[in-house]
Amino acid sequence: MNKSLISNFNSNHEPIRNITDRRMKKSIKWIGLSVLIIIILLTAIFTGKTATAKNERHRVKQVASVQIQKGDSLWTIASRYMTEEYKDINDYIEDIMICNGLTSDKIHAGNYIIVPYYVDLSSN
Repeated sequence: MNKSLISNFNSNHEPIRNITDRRMKKSIKWIGLSVLIIIILLTAIFTGKTATAKNERHRVKQVASVQIQKGDSLWTIASRYMTEEYKDINDYIEDIMICNGLTSDKIHAGNYIIVPYYVDLSSN
């Protein structure tokens, strides 16, 4: 009778051991995946482009007050003053509008508008 109790006891714990093993394997997989992702991210960060001090340009944003002439539009003003820091002319026009609190692209001759632009730090 003792043997049957012992065999019942062992057979009841076998599924628990399997569950524990599965959980352990799952945990190890997640830890391994996390470590792999961290390694990939660190590799990407440290092997990316690195700027050298010689090639760095220190540019600062400045503004100029420009009188709007007859026939001027935000587009013509933007095409005169846009610098390379802007991705395109629409991006620059948006910055001009923000600087001046404009909600539309309508401007009037004789008024003044603030125009942002970038210069080398040593130039200002």
